[in-house]
Amino acid sequence: MLYLAIMIKTIIWGISIIFLISCSTKSPVSKTKPTKQKEAESYKKEIYRSTYTKFVDLIHTRLEVSFNWKAKELTGKAVITLQPHFYPTDSVVLNARGMYIGELALINEKGEYLPLKFEYDSLLLHIHLDRIYNKEESFKLYIDYTSHPEKLKAGGSEAIESNKGLYFINADSSDADTPTQVWTQGETESNSAWFPTIEGPQQKMTQEIYITVDTAFTTLSNGLLLSSTINKNGTKTDYWKQSLPAAPYLTMIAVGNYAVVKDKWKNIEVNYYVDPPYEKYAKMIFGNTPEMIDFFSEKLGVPYPWEKYSQIVVHDFVSGAMENTTAVVHGNNMQQDPREFKDGNYEDYISHELIHHWFGDLVTCESWSNIALNEGFANYGEYLWREYKYGRENADNLNLGDQSGYLNSATQFDPPLIRFQYDDREDLYDAVSYNKGGRALHMLRKYTGDKAFFESLRYYLNNHRFGTAEVHDLRLAFEKITGEDLNWYFNQWFLSGGHPNIYIDYKWSDSLKKETVTIKQKQDFSKNPLYKIPLDIDIYYNGKVERKKVIVEEATQEFQFDLPSKPDLVNVDAEKMLLCNKNDNKTNKEFIFQYEHAPLFLDRYEAVSKIGSNYSIKTPEANLMIEALNDKFYSIRIAALNNIGELAMNDTGSVKEILKKMISSDSVPAVREKALTGFGKYFSYSANKEVIVDALKDSSYKVIARAFKIISEKDKAKANELVAVIEKDSGRALLPRLSELYSNSSEDKTAFYKRALRLTSYYTRQTVLKDFQKYLENNKSLSILSKGTDILLERAKRPISRYYRSSFLNVLREIESSINKKITKSEEELLTIKDSIVLTEKQSALLELKTFKNKLHEKINAIEK
Repeated sequence: MLYLAIMIKTIIWGISIIFLISCSTKSPVSKTKPTKQKEAESYKKEIYRSTYTKFVDLIHTRLEVSFNWKAKELTGKAVITLQPHFYPTDSVVLNARGMYIGELALINEKGEYLPLKFEYDSLLLHIHLDRIYNKEESFKLYIDYTSHPEKLKAGGSEAIESNKGLYFINADSSDADTPTQVWTQGETESNSAWFPTIEGPQQKMTQEIYITVDTAFTTLSNGLLLSSTINKNGTKTDYWKQSLPAAPYLTMIAVGNYAVVKDKWKNIEVNYYVDPPYEKYAKMIFGNTPEMIDFFSEKLGVPYPWEKYSQIVVHDFVSGAMENTTAVVHGNNMQQDPREFKDGNYEDYISHELIHHWFGDLVTCESWSNIALNEGFANYGEYLWREYKYGRENADNLNLGDQSGYLNSATQFDPPLIRFQYDDREDLYDAVSYNKGGRALHMLRKYTGDKAFFESLRYYLNNHRFGTAEVHDLRLAFEKITGEDLNWYFNQWFLSGGHPNIYIDYKWSDSLKKETVTIKQKQDFSKNPLYKIPLDIDIYYNGKVERKKVIVEEATQEFQFDLPSKPDLVNVDAEKMLLCNKNDNKTNKEFIFQYEHAPLFLDRYEAVSKIGSNYSIKTPEANLMIEALNDKFYSIRIAALNNIGELAMNDTGSVKEILKKMISSDSVPAVREKALTGFGKYFSYSANKEVIVDALKDSSYKVIARAFKIISEKDKAKANELVAVIEKDSGRALLPRLSELYSNSSEDKTAFYKRALRLTSYYTRQTVLKDFQKYLENNKSLSILSKGTDILLERAKRPISRYYRSSFLNVLREIESSINKKITKSEEELLTIKDSIVLTEKQSALLELKTFKNKLHEKINAIEK
C-alpha cells in the first residue's frame, strides 16, 4: 500500500523523494512522516495472528450510495452475494462499523425480500438466515443502511493515519483553498465503515457501485464506468462495475471536481484525475504510467490483468498512496509544477502502486502477517522500474536508501518479515515489511539469477491468480522453478528477525602466495540466526579481475585464494547486494583502487564514504575526494560534498572554485543545493555574497531556498529586502525558509501561513506550525491573533487523523497558555498604572483579550470532544 506513508524511506544526502507506505510504501519513498518504532518486547506476546477463518465466501457486492454533505453521512443500499465456504451454515457475520441499519432482508430466487432477524453492536452484524445453506448454495442479503464516519472513534496508526474509511473534505465548501471531495481508504479494515462486508485480505469479490452525486462532480471507482444517468433532481448516478475479484479493502470511491486526462496502454484506458489547475501537468506527473504497465507486464510475464488503470489525487489523504484495484489514490503532494517536478518527483509512488496490481491485488497476502508479500514486492517494483528506465546506478541508489532506512529502524525494532505476533495489524507497515522486504527479494534474485527469479514470480502469480498466498507459496514457487530446497533462505530472511553484522579482514602471505579473507558474523545469535550467505568475491590482480563464489555459513570462516602476486583489491560482496551492517577492513589504498576500478556505483559510494570520514589535504585520499566531486553519478558528487570540510578549510582556493562551478552549472538541482550549502558553511559570506545572491536566479526552488536561508542567517537586512519578491515565486521548498523569517514579523502574514500549512508535507508542516505559533504569540494585534487561531482551529477539525489534529490542538493549547501569561502580566501592570485614561485603555484591552481567550478555550474544547 500505502506508500509509506510511513515514510520509511531514508533521504540519502537530501536528494531522494520518499516514500512507505504504497500500500505503497505503506512508503517511501516514504518510500511522509517518521515511523515510530515499537520496542521489540511488545512483539513477544504469545498472540498468534492466524489467517481469518472463512465461514462464508464473499462472491459479489452491489452498492447504491449517495451523500448527505451537511451531516457527512453516506446513505447506502447493499446487495451482498455470499456462499458457505465449506460447512453448512444458518447465519453470517458481517463487519459494519458505526452504521444505522434500516431494512435487512434475504432476496430469494423470486426476487422477494424476506426480512431477517439480526443483532448489531455497532461493529458486527449478526444475521440469522431463513434456513441452513450448504456449500453449493449462494444467498443474497439486502441491507439498507446509513454510514456515520464522523461519529466513529478515531483510530489509525503511524503508517495509516486514520481508520474512518470514508472522508468528507471541505464538505461545506467554507475553505476556498480546498476542494470539496469525498474519498475512501480501506486498508487495512476500514471499508466496513461505509459498506457492510467481510473484512480481511482472505476474501475476494466482484462488485458494482452506483454513485449518486451532483452533476458538477466527477466520480471514480473500481472497474469500468458503464453508464452515467442524469436524474430529475439535478443529480447524476454513475454506474461502476468491476468484473474481476479483489479483496474488499481494495474497493474505493472518490468524488470531486476533477480534470480527467486520458491516456491508454494498448486497449486499456489509463486516466489521471487531478485538480483542474494541474490538468496541463498531468502527463508530466503520470505520463510514464503506460510504459510502466508495459514494462511490468513483460518483466513479470503476466500481462496487466485488470479492466483499466486510473490514478486520482485527493486532498488531506491519510497515507502516502493506495493501490485500490484499477483506481489508485494519491495525496495532493503528487501535484507539482515543472520546477517542483525537476527538484524531485514522486515516480516511486507510481511504480510502487502499479506493481501492487500484481502483488497485492492479483495475488493478495492471505493474512496481515504476510503483508510483506504485498509491500516487499511493491518496494522492489520501484527498484525494477528505476533499473529499467534510468539504469542500475539509479536503482542501486534507491536500494542504498532503503537499506539505510531499515538498518536505522532495526536498532530499536527488528522483527521477522512474516510476523505472526503483533499488537496492531497496521504496525506491520514499516521499514521491515517495505525496505527489508524489497532487499530480501533483491538478494533472492541475485542468488537464483534473473531468469529463474522472474520465471518463479510468473509461476507464483499465475498459480494464485485472483486468489491469496502466504510466504510458503512464494517459497514453493521458487523451489518448483529452481529445483532447490530454499527453506534455509526463507527461514533466515522471512521467518527470522534481524540481519547479519559482518566483519571482513584480509591477509596476504608473500611466501605462500595466498590471500586469506576472514569473514565473521557478529550478530546476537540469541536473537538472530547464523546466516547462510552466498557471496561473490572479485579479486583484482595483474590488471585483471577474477570472480569467486563462496558461501559463508559459519560464525568465523576463512577463504584462501592462490594468486601469483598480492592483489590490488579483494572486493567481498562484489554485487553489493547483501543486507547487513558491514565493517570492511580494507586499506585506504585499496578503497582508492576500488573507486577507480570496481564497476558499481555502490563500490564508489563505499570508497568515498569511508575515505571522506578521515583524510588530510595533499594526499591520495584528498585527490580522491576532488575526483569524486566530478563523478558521473550525482549521488557520488553529493557524498563527496558531504565530506568536503577538510579540503574547504585547508585547501580553500581550488575547492572554492570547484564549488562555485557546481553551484552555477551542475545539471542536478540537489547537487547545486548541496554545493551551495558547503559554500555558505566554509567560505565568508561578506566576501562571496554575489555567489549566494546569484543562486536566487536558479531554476530550482530548492537551490533558491538554500540561498535564501544562507542570506537570512547572515544578512537579515538583505533577506528582508528580497523576501517580497521571493514569496511571489515560491514553491513548496521555499515555504519553510519564509516561515522562519516571518515568525518575527509584526505584519499580517496569516494568509502566507495558511498557504504554507496547506502545501507543506508532514516534516516541514511541523516546522511551519511552530513558526506560526511563535508569530502569533509574539504578535500584539488581537485581529491577527484571531485570524491565525481560526486557521489553526479549521485545520484541527479536519478528518485526516488524530496525529494531524493533535499537532494543531497542541499548538492551540500552547497559544492559549501564552495568552494566559499575557493576561496575568497585564493584571500585574494595571496595579502600577496611576493615569486614569491609560488605565481605562489597558483595562479595555485586557477585557478584549480575556473575552477572546475564553471563546478560544470553548472552541478548542468543542473540537477535542
